[in-house]
This record gives sequence, C-alpha cells and structure tokens, in this order.
Amino acid sequence: MEFEKTTVIAAPAARVWQMLLDPQLMRDCVPGMESIEVLSDTQYIANLQVKVSFVSARFKVRTTIVEMRPPQYLRSEGVGEDSSLTSSLKQSSEVFLTDRGDSTMELRMRFKIEIFGRLGSFGLDIIKTKADRMWQEFGRNFTARVQV
Repeated sequence: MEFEKTTVIAAPAARVWQMLLDPQLMRDCVPGMESIEVLSDTQYIANLQVKVSFVSARFKVRTTIVEMRPPQYLRSEGVGEDSSLTSSLKQSSEVFLTDRGDSTMELRMRFKIEIFGRLGSFGLDIIKTKADRMWQEFGRNFTARVQV
C-alpha cells in the first residue's frame, strides 16, 4: 500500500526539520506510539500500538534513516513485528519539506507499507481509512508543537 499526505505548517524550515528529527517529539505526535528507543542518530526502535477494527497489534519497529538532505528530504525504512507474532510490517517513508514563500512550509510524506499476518488480512479500504485518521491526528499534533 502506498499513501501520500500533505499538510501546511506556519514555521520556518529549520524549525520543522529540527522537530522532524526529534525522536521524543515524534513519540508525542505519532498516534499510538508508546515509546521510542534511540540507538543512534539514524536508528530507532519504536513501540507502537495500532487498532484496526477489532484487531489490536503492538509493534516493535526498527527504523533507520537511510538518506537525508537537510532541510528538504528524508527517507527512512523499517521493519517490525507484533508482540504476539500474529502480524508484521515493512515500511519505507519519504519526507519532503518545501518552502511555500509565504512563511509556511509544506510537509509532504510518502509512505509504502506492507502489512502481513492477521492485521494484513484486512482490506485496503479499512487500512487506508485508519492511515488517513492517523495522518490527520499526526498533522494536528505536529503542527501544534512546531508552531508554539
């Protein structure tokens, strides 16, 4: 599954970029993220709980930043397994930050997610709806923090 989402943030590029690279801020902004362990400047282990319909999964996701062009582009990849081992995922994401010239930044994210196992058995429409809701919540959370 591939998703592309965009939001506009009223903050300078340097601030948005700095906050995108702050693991604790991201923990507070990403829906369902319970904790994050920093392994290095480019590697993290995130504990994330996701509920889709009647199935709840708690993932431990190892994420690595594989490419960075500050303050405009970031690409990461990750893999994770549900603690009950009934589901797993593989993800890659790209972040594009564009100055709109009016004191705002466009934050665009492109995600590719493969979900396997019990959670992966749900249809695309159900998972897309969940991803849309998670993006909306992330956008509200991130915007509120970066514009403070």
